[in-house]
Amino acid sequence: MVGIVLFLHALGALTVGFYLLLPFVASRLAGLHPQSQLGFARVLFNLNRIGQWMLVAQFLTGGYLISQYDKSVPWMIVVIVLFLGIGAMSGMIAGPLKRIIAHGGEGKAAAAKDAAKLSRFSGIATLLLLALLVMKYFDLI
Repeated sequence: MVGIVLFLHALGALTVGFYLLLPFVASRLAGLHPQSQLGFARVLFNLNRIGQWMLVAQFLTGGYLISQYDKSVPWMIVVIVLFLGIGAMSGMIAGPLKRIIAHGGEGKAAAAKDAAKLSRFSGIATLLLLALLVMKYFDLI
């Protein structure tokens, strides 16, 4: 059973890797034509939604794996806090994307402001995910 859950957890990690690439992809949003922004924002919104569901799967499979291995309590606390931070950022990423989609390509100044928020939130999510990967790989604490 542990092998299957570990495989699902590794597969989910590939999907959640979307947040590692998101800042680079999101930085292109502000420079696009308004109609292109709309389509681009829809794609990013849908990918973020998939990423959010995969974060839930990662939380469940990771919780099971933590119960099977001997990890220190401080390590578990740090990993859970980092994970919840990524989840929070994924929710905050959805806000600017929703506003860009709602404006339908109108209001270039508002879209630029939302694109800047998107870049900021996705950058934070990337840093949190990198910290989480370092914690897991090197088994710090």
